[in-house]
Amino acid sequence: MRTLTTTRLALPPWHPRFEEDLCRLSADPRVTRYLGDGRPWDRERAAARHGEFLAHWREHGFGWRAILLRDAADESAIGVAALNRLPRPVPGIDEPAIEIGWWVDPRHWGKGIATEAATAIRDEAFTDHRAARLVALYQPANHASGNIMRKIGMRHHDDITGPYDEDVRVYVLERANWSVMPR
Repeated sequence: MRTLTTTRLALPPWHPRFEEDLCRLSADPRVTRYLGDGRPWDRERAAARHGEFLAHWREHGFGWRAILLRDAADESAIGVAALNRLPRPVPGIDEPAIEIGWWVDPRHWGKGIATEAATAIRDEAFTDHRAARLVALYQPANHASGNIMRKIGMRHHDDITGPYDEDVRVYVLERANWSVMPR
């Protein structure tokens, strides 16, 4: 379980020490606005999800990563970047598929942090985990996430209804398309 690094970021595997960062980030309504039901997470929900993230790493050898600034004195996570087994089937997406996602603390929005982290975990999915395809899901009003998906080479696949009856846009990147992208 190596830490991924980019020019500005360190992306260590999820660790028990990130529980407080997850509680802080997921309690911010600006962060959760376009996640599932759109409600901030209380401590109980965040703690449960934290345990699920640790279990996903143990079971699959990949998962959520903290986003840390490499040159910061503070080692608090400024976001998360994630690879997960797709939690439920998506029409027209062959299994196996890995879902990619990210959140960034609003204080760091607009700095390219999410794109940099998403690019690193996209490449990890295809190189380290031999993913056949990546899938990303977002609510259409979240234009920033849609832009990042396009920047990292993903293409619109379909629009579906999510588990909370929310509109969800599905983007996909196939291994064959990733393999010919400039890096």
